[in-house]
Amino acid sequence: MYEVKLNVGEEVFSGNSRYRITAVLDIEHVCVRSSFTGKSKKVHISELSSSPVDEDDTKIIPATELMHIPDNEWIEIHNKAGLFNNILQSEYDDRRDEIKKAAEELGVSEPTLYRQLQKYKASKGDPTSLLRKKRVDNGRFEPEIETIIQSCITQYLSTDKLKVSDVFRNLETQVYQYNKLHRTTFTAPHINTIRYRISQLTAAEIGSTRLGKNGQESYRPIIDKFPEVIKPLEIVQIDHTPLDLMIVDDVNRLAIGRPTITLAIDVFSRMVTGFYISLEKPNTLLTGCCITHSILDKKKWLADHKIDAQWPVYGLIDTIHTDNGKEFHGKALKRACEKYHINLTKRPVGTPRYGGHIERLFKTFNDTGIHALPGTTKSNIVDKGEYDSEKKAVLTLFELETWFTELVVNIYHHTVHSELGMTPFEKYKEGILGNDTTLGRGLPPKIEHELQLKIDFLPYEERSVQKYGIQLFGILYYHDLLRKWIRQPDKTRKNSKQFIIKYDPRDLSSVFFYDPDMKSYITIPYRNLSRPAISLWELREIKRRLADAAPTSQVTEDDIFEARIKMASIVENASKETKKIRRLKQKESVRVKESIPQMAVKAEQLKEVHLEEFEDLEDFDIQPFEDIEE
Repeated sequence: MYEVKLNVGEEVFSGNSRYRITAVLDIEHVCVRSSFTGKSKKVHISELSSSPVDEDDTKIIPATELMHIPDNEWIEIHNKAGLFNNILQSEYDDRRDEIKKAAEELGVSEPTLYRQLQKYKASKGDPTSLLRKKRVDNGRFEPEIETIIQSCITQYLSTDKLKVSDVFRNLETQVYQYNKLHRTTFTAPHINTIRYRISQLTAAEIGSTRLGKNGQESYRPIIDKFPEVIKPLEIVQIDHTPLDLMIVDDVNRLAIGRPTITLAIDVFSRMVTGFYISLEKPNTLLTGCCITHSILDKKKWLADHKIDAQWPVYGLIDTIHTDNGKEFHGKALKRACEKYHINLTKRPVGTPRYGGHIERLFKTFNDTGIHALPGTTKSNIVDKGEYDSEKKAVLTLFELETWFTELVVNIYHHTVHSELGMTPFEKYKEGILGNDTTLGRGLPPKIEHELQLKIDFLPYEERSVQKYGIQLFGILYYHDLLRKWIRQPDKTRKNSKQFIIKYDPRDLSSVFFYDPDMKSYITIPYRNLSRPAISLWELREIKRRLADAAPTSQVTEDDIFEARIKMASIVENASKETKKIRRLKQKESVRVKESIPQMAVKAEQLKEVHLEEFEDLEDFDIQPFEDIEE
């Protein structure tokens, strides 16, 4: 986990050139001086890195897959990281005592702890750097013994309040019985193993289980009003809501559904830190993508959407505040947050005031902008009336993102907030740079390896590698680096080994394959490179249409992309026909307009005809029609 620190005096790189920061100019720019020429210049924070830019191919991304780390090891390194953070934050004179105390607590020598501390410091606080190197036998104990240990720990956490010695005797008994039943010769772990495992449990875990309801109350935080927030990015609230709008797909311009937005707001300033719009129901994918967008610098996002504005919010968040939905608390999401030292907390049940900031913002955006867009579903059936949202829908997902970004950065951020007495942008700037009476927090460090951050928060599936490569969502992927894993057997199962595959639902043209030997993610493209990029939601809509057309047929990859081409062709032809009709109507309109003056002249000529030419009409004996004889 590498960050680019943006304090005055820090050494940074722009491209391959070395600089030192001499001044913070504003919330997006710093002044740097070249270490080679001595000249100074103004640069945007997005251009800076902590090391020279590597121009090599970036298809292989070194990483430690968080979901491969056993729970007990994750608890161990997370607690150790907490001790090391305390040491690094302590005064220099007190550090020696802190190291000695930590060494005793962890049961290691001071030189060993110091080496681990230096390794942790060099990793810029990445807890995965503290993982122990795996032994050849893949663990300290056999899986059967680990299962028995875990069952004994569960006994310790029960309301029976067993002593460690009681738990250890139960462990010895269970190992003896297992050996007798299965004719094995496993050795029971030492009692210190049980003591160590229990020591890794938090006081809240032990108290809330061994003491029952009383313990749960003892370790439940005192809840009153929302805690005071004194700086930007200290607390960010995240929540989901469906938008009152229908959108269309990028290629065929056909209605594909009502999107969900996941939105994050900085409680201190009310600035939007990031958002994510998709056609998924609320899940950890949406939350992870929103967190990623919140943390990363927004300059590229604004450029991609061709928006001329400032959105200076970036950097790691101290605490993320969510409601109690399960989509916020998946295991993979929790580990990703813990890796980046983000505290993921739940809103207390029955306390709506804790989510008031984000919920008021949702209402503001729906009422002030969404309901005026073509394709809106309005907020209720009465307001909608006979309005056909699907037929009126015109915005694609990307276009909706662009529109929403404009609403956020050019309107909402610069509108005076009733509770703040100033605009969110002004409040955020004040929190970063300070004012006449209060110091600001300073520019937050910038995450350098953006792709690694995105991968850590992306959703994943488990797949085996076959001769054709990998199949995900009915699409084949292949790369030569997969060769060694083709039909690789799994030692713990009868089937082939399963590998973690991460994917970006916006673009399924490639996926990220975790290679356990290389300890890296590899970018794996389509097997058929001629296929166009497709989103997960577009893929699902095509499959749905194919299933409706032929319910008994099995959909193949060729069917998917051929249907996509046909749908695009239909829309293109319809568009051409529409343009042809419009051109004919325009020509007809021009012809009519040109004939109007001639018709006016003829009308004037008829007015000038002399009536005496018709005086002889009086001599005719005009009879009623019914009196005429046959």
